[in-house]
Amino acid sequence: MRNSIPRRGLQNMQTRASRKVAASLQSPELYIKLTSLEIERSRRAVELASVLERVKKLSERIQSIANEQDALKARIANQQQVGQQQVLSTLPSAPDPSRTRFGFTY
Repeated sequence: MRNSIPRRGLQNMQTRASRKVAASLQSPELYIKLTSLEIERSRRAVELASVLERVKKLSERIQSIANEQDALKARIANQQQVGQQQVLSTLPSAPDPSRTRFGFTY
């Protein structure tokens, strides 16, 4: 049983050779081409504007992330300083002579 749909090959492949050469276009066809190029240009301009807006928003977010990181690093450094001061204030300044070697008396 043969397949009713012929296989595609080099003989039946469509190419651009069948299109009209740009030099032979008539006046209405030139206006159609000009209009299609103008539409494409306006679409690309809108696309460019949206991409630039997205890049602007991404740059702002990257900057805000850097600011948040700096604030958190400063907060960590501040907590470490406070913690060191608390540890230093709780340490005895000089050994107590009444205390024994093991830290308790009888």
